[in-house]
Amino acid sequence: MANIEIDSQTISITWTLLCTALVLLMQPGFTCFESGLVRSKNNINVALKNVADFCISGVCFWLVGYGLMYGASQSGVFGTDGFALNSYDNPTVLAHFLFQMMFCGTAATILSGAVAERMRFSGYIICSFLTATVLFPVVGHWIWNGKHFEQAQVGWLFDIGFIDFAGATVVHSVGGWIALIALIKVGPRLGKFTHEGRSKEMYCQNLPLSALGTFLLFIGWFGFNGGSVHTPNSELARVFSNTALSACAGGVSALLLSWNLHSMQGIRYVLNGLLAGLVAISASADLVSLPAAIVIGAISGCISVLLGDLLEKCKIDDVVSAVPVHLGGGVWGTISVALFVPLEKLKLESHSEQLLVQLTGVAACAFWVCGIGLSFLWLVNKVHPLRVSAQTETIGLNFGEHGMKDELIELMEQFDNISSSEHTPQHLNVEHGSNNASLCMTYNYLLDHTSKHFKAREDELLRLASLDPLTGIANRRVYDKKLSETFENSKKHKSSFSLLVIDIDNFKQYNDHYGHQLGDYCLQNVCQALSSKLTVKNALLARIGGEEFAIILPNTSEKSAMNIAERIRAAVCDLAIPHKAAEDDLVTVSIGVACWSHHDEINAQQLFDDADMALFRAKSNGRNQVKLGSVENT
Repeated sequence: MANIEIDSQTISITWTLLCTALVLLMQPGFTCFESGLVRSKNNINVALKNVADFCISGVCFWLVGYGLMYGASQSGVFGTDGFALNSYDNPTVLAHFLFQMMFCGTAATILSGAVAERMRFSGYIICSFLTATVLFPVVGHWIWNGKHFEQAQVGWLFDIGFIDFAGATVVHSVGGWIALIALIKVGPRLGKFTHEGRSKEMYCQNLPLSALGTFLLFIGWFGFNGGSVHTPNSELARVFSNTALSACAGGVSALLLSWNLHSMQGIRYVLNGLLAGLVAISASADLVSLPAAIVIGAISGCISVLLGDLLEKCKIDDVVSAVPVHLGGGVWGTISVALFVPLEKLKLESHSEQLLVQLTGVAACAFWVCGIGLSFLWLVNKVHPLRVSAQTETIGLNFGEHGMKDELIELMEQFDNISSSEHTPQHLNVEHGSNNASLCMTYNYLLDHTSKHFKAREDELLRLASLDPLTGIANRRVYDKKLSETFENSKKHKSSFSLLVIDIDNFKQYNDHYGHQLGDYCLQNVCQALSSKLTVKNALLARIGGEEFAIILPNTSEKSAMNIAERIRAAVCDLAIPHKAAEDDLVTVSIGVACWSHHDEINAQQLFDDADMALFRAKSNGRNQVKLGSVENT
């Protein structure tokens, strides 16, 4: 085979494009990581934001960002040409543009998870636009203009010796600062903090998915840091090794510290610590030794835990801990350059000088991003509120922002229909195999069980409301209802019925002589005697007063009613209940009888009055008697 010679430019371009593909793998990593940390009602919104911000940032970076970042420098502050790039003849520029476009997309997407579950999609797109067109390119110009291509004038931070190998400040601090500004502006999620200021756990959807996203980010980071070595050489082994060890050290330190502070081995702390280690080493992966990389990563892991706790104490709700990971790790990684890089590899003559330059870069980045970001978001929020409504946040951004229904929304709609229905609560529809099938079946079971319980309780209450508590027979309410029904039925069928009004003779004397306890016992015995002589079907015995009773006798003639009344009177006499000390002075009953036929044109009250007048005559004639009323037709 013929020998094929490949020039160094082709190797450099190929390597850059390969690393570009690896960095692109970080976008699905961010998508998985964030989707796993939000509640299911918001996961579609988060996924869409990660796709949309990459598209927006890519177009904006091509149109404006690359020119501001790598165009001819204006006093080392921003570029002035290279906008809307159209470089057919320079593949090196195209490869570098594409690689930096991935960096721009990473910086823009950091905000996505931080403000998840309450920021409007349109507001987030505006923030992505700001990051891709102004914030990231200008900071990148300060630090990297002149590093990758020979420039007549380099960025002012690069010129004074600032070091940021792969974007700890340019990418991650920029994304972290704008995330912090946006978090302060939109506020915490509903219910995240109690009135006392304590943080409440907002149960996330799928932590294993977040773990998968973390490993995708880990893999992509080899392209992130490895691609910053523009021509593959022996330094790649150092860069890759430092990247891996820093990440592992960050995960271990975060695990141990969270275990000590919170008495828990939380997977979120490990994931955040690992990512913080990757962020921090991005500033110096090509310059430090392996032990230094481990120390840098371990400290960044601790920072991610402590800064996360600090944010919660300040009531700042960062859903995916973007600020502790990217801002905390980015600032620490930038500062660590002056602390761990050997002096002979530094641009300045001493570690202290390098530290001052690194701090200057951190402060400049903070001032630029916070100043522009805060002013811009304040203005946007005045015109176009960044936060969704409370209702949208409650039902979830999947449906509220994008109209994407899921099983939970359908379940909520069923509950809304049930709550608005005036009928008896209905069962939920059970779709077997769905995530909510068990919940629906449990609700239906509880509904049936509760309905049976309340039905039984309702029946018992109705029974108690219909009965006299002392004697256990019907009360006045039931009597009135029964009398009206009997009237209507008798009119309809042209039949007769009778009414007996009964009063216990000498009961007051008995009650005063023997006391209330025996008085109650007397009433109960009299009631049993009254009941024992009721042989008429559907007859009703009711207590309508203290010692007064009424009996409704459907389909009963006057003669039959008088016979029943006499038997009742005799039954009470047979009880032989004395109402005084003398044995022959007994408790008896007086009874008034009134009969109604379909020829009579009187109402229920007039019938009762007639029976009551008959009772009065019975008592006036010496008690213990039955008297028949005389109904006068009107």
